[in-house]
Amino acid sequence: MDTALTVTRGAPLSLTNLFTSLHPNDQIFTGVYEPEGSQEKLIGQIYRSQTMTNAHMVFLLQCDNDKSRDFVILLEGLIKQAGHWGAKQVVANLDITSELFPHFRQAGFSVLAKQRVFQCEPAGLLEDKMPNGWRTWCHEDINAMRGLYQTLVPPLIQAVEPISRREAQGLVHYDPNGALVAYADLIYGPVGVWVLPVIHPQINENMGDLLNQMVLDVRKLNKKPIFIASRSYQPWVESALEEIALEASPEQAVMVRYLALRQRVKSTYVYSPVENGQPEPTITLSSVKERHNG
Repeated sequence: MDTALTVTRGAPLSLTNLFTSLHPNDQIFTGVYEPEGSQEKLIGQIYRSQTMTNAHMVFLLQCDNDKSRDFVILLEGLIKQAGHWGAKQVVANLDITSELFPHFRQAGFSVLAKQRVFQCEPAGLLEDKMPNGWRTWCHEDINAMRGLYQTLVPPLIQAVEPISRREAQGLVHYDPNGALVAYADLIYGPVGVWVLPVIHPQINENMGDLLNQMVLDVRKLNKKPIFIASRSYQPWVESALEEIALEASPEQAVMVRYLALRQRVKSTYVYSPVENGQPEPTITLSSVKERHNG
């Protein structure tokens, strides 16, 4: 349900995942629903990271005689818990051919985007081809990253997924002219590294070489297997990854259930001088320092 969690920590019920301690401030909840007249139980888990405003579905366990209504009740219970945490949305990654897809639809989830996840290894020595490569980002890169993010990521997704999950410092890449053309959000785990790149389509470098270099530079930071997520709003990334990846996951739907919606509210009071950016000519303005010294 959360691909990033799966590729970095392993399958939800694996020993690696169970023994991996989450941050004390992270919130996790396992819900159990026993349908009336049935001996079998439906089980689901949801969690919310301290760095995110949304919650993520972790897993759902199916039984042989599962019914749509029963799954919707379980999902609604998990969603209610996310609301108690103060989450604004609940996000789930689901194979588009999954039998659970209709249940999520009935529970109010909608498709935000589609994605595929590629496992990659560095191919050859590319350091001579791209001497500038990728580097770890710092605070000076944030404004440029925000500009690239707002240009390439659709507004609906921006409301759900921030520039970074802030699990680890990611990477940035600048072209020879000093313009930021790509950045990559990273999550490290005991079994792998999850990468979500944001790359401008109009770059001077070869897209395949750029991604190969990114994999090589991530490899220098962490020796675990590398998994790169390609979103449907960046088809040029998926095309390049298909040429260099070892393997790829089936197409997934990034689904979201909104718990809070932004609504424009008209202000009751209007302050024309402030809103127009022009102060009233009769108002005397002076700096705080000048008044203090006077």
